This record gives sequence, C-alpha cells and structure tokens, in this order.
Amino acid sequence: MTNYFVEFTDKIKGCEFVGCTHIKEENCGIKKAMDKGEISQDRYERFKKIYMQLKEREEKKKW
Repeated sequence: MTNYFVEFTDKIKGCEFVGCTHIKEENCGIKKAMDKGEISQDRYERFKKIYMQLKEREEKKKW
C-alpha cells in the first residue's frame, strides 16, 4: 500500500524491521520523517485510516 504514498518510498529505508506496518513500530522511518516534518501528518493519518480499513476488511473475511 505504501506504493500509493510516493513520499514514503525513500523513508522506508529508515524502518528497523522488514515488513514494518508504519503503525505500531517504534523505529519506523515513516513516523520519524513525519516527526521531522518531511511527511505531513495529514498524509500519514490518511495512510493509517486506509491501513486500518483494509485490515478490518481482511479480518471480516476470516469469519
């Protein structure tokens, strides 16, 4: 999904873990970039909202 957020692309290298969700991890390159003002907080919040919606949809499929 991060492919749709082009400003995230080069910041992912700063993530501590491969497969970082950019939601709950502490050492996340995306969250660090947001804290520095390199990624807007609004844009990050949109990413989180979409992520949570997709996660919820996947959870419902399991039922």
